[in-house]
Amino acid sequence: MAGETILSEVSPGHCLDFHPKSDVYLVGSWDGLIHKCSLNNNQQFLDTYQKHLLSVNDIQWSPFSPDLFLSCSSDCTIQLWRHTRLSPLLSFKSVHSQVCGVRWSPERSTVFAAIYRRRVEVWELSSNILSPVIVHHAAAGVTLTALLFAKGTGCVLVGDSEGKVTVYQLRNLTVNDWQSVNGASRFHPTIAGTASSNPAAPSG
Repeated sequence: MAGETILSEVSPGHCLDFHPKSDVYLVGSWDGLIHKCSLNNNQQFLDTYQKHLLSVNDIQWSPFSPDLFLSCSSDCTIQLWRHTRLSPLLSFKSVHSQVCGVRWSPERSTVFAAIYRRRVEVWELSSNILSPVIVHHAAAGVTLTALLFAKGTGCVLVGDSEGKVTVYQLRNLTVNDWQSVNGASRFHPTIAGTASSNPAAPSG
């Protein structure tokens, strides 16, 4: 059919995320494209999203809004998409460095985190869509490799090239922590590393 792409004709996938409530899934590719696919159709894509200029490194559906998803890329950007539109709703870029991973908060619909090779960021879209509200840099010589929100804890877990996982406790990211100053809202986010540990050594 016109406009549809045969799967065997495209570049390899680099990341994948399944929709939480349907048979649809997203695949980010090495050439910067994002393909929407269905488990019921293994021959053709449903849609293809084009914005990233380099490889798509991570992708995730929103746990709160089933029509939204985030993607990040080696082109140094994060994109917020609505799956019914082929162009992004918002684009984010804070530094000139590839974005290695992105994750939505499971607790707040407007919060997400991202990791770069040398830093972790937390964004709060209801507060600021131009820059992250929290930035924390990795130790010298350490590369960040993995990112995860721990559900129900207010913590972000970050893995690194030394085989360690650092746990960051997020504070002041709830509505009750907004303070009114002279009729305006002021937001005071902080981040504190609370623990780090080496993974268990393999037996044998």
